[in-house]
Amino acid sequence: MNKSILIIDDDADMCALLTRFLSKNGYVVDFAHSGNKGIEKFKAGKFDIVLCDYRLGDKKDGKDILIEIKQHNPDTIVLIITGYSDIKTAVDVIKAGAYDYITKPLIPDEVLNVLSAALNQPIDNENNFVGSNIGAKSKKSNVANADFLVGEAAATKALYNQIEIVAPTNYSIILHGESGTGKEVIAKTIHDLSSRKGKPFIAMDCGTLSKELAGSELFGHIKGAFTGAINDKEGHFELANGGTLFLDEVANLSSEIQASLLRVIQERKFKR
Repeated sequence: MNKSILIIDDDADMCALLTRFLSKNGYVVDFAHSGNKGIEKFKAGKFDIVLCDYRLGDKKDGKDILIEIKQHNPDTIVLIITGYSDIKTAVDVIKAGAYDYITKPLIPDEVLNVLSAALNQPIDNENNFVGSNIGAKSKKSNVANADFLVGEAAATKALYNQIEIVAPTNYSIILHGESGTGKEVIAKTIHDLSSRKGKPFIAMDCGTLSKELAGSELFGHIKGAFTGAINDKEGHFELANGGTLFLDEVANLSSEIQASLLRVIQERKFKR
């Protein structure tokens, strides 16, 4: 019988991401976006593990949830999700009865390993639980079937896993890697596996742009905005509307343009 997990996190995207990933790996998953709703679902159902964010944004934090769960059922395994700055707090909740904590950003293999250890259930090399009827070894991932992305090494399979996790979300994603390692290929693969497939995929090499041109290329401009602006111009953000914008060598942009870019990423809106 598949193990059941209750996720308590006020971040809807994180809940969706974890639900999809854990369901794929054989768990029965439910979630709640607040501490009160989480406690309500816990008392109404039967869960082997509760995965709870420490900072919930409401009156109850992770420790409050932990204490209430343990009072209701001392045998329930509780795992706390915490940021790096919350590690001292996480140690405190372990003393209060949590099995372990998982630090953000979440690493898929680490999540599976902690869950496996908590349940004392080994996992095989394919990140599938032994005895699970979910995700047979013979089944290739969607990423493995994608164009131009081929590999069988453990690191490559871990990359496949992470791509499949982030592709359905609307997260802004940072890709780190040496020059020539295929960051644009990864970005295009994420695009092709997302709901944005069929919409534009726009790649922009920020390293070739001067400070004067970068703002116009990113955000566009209107006629007469500066000398030489004889027509309205759509920027790359506009051209990629509904799709994906891949910014290569973003560190080469001026600090002023990077600040404007950060505002767009945070607020999800811009103006020419």
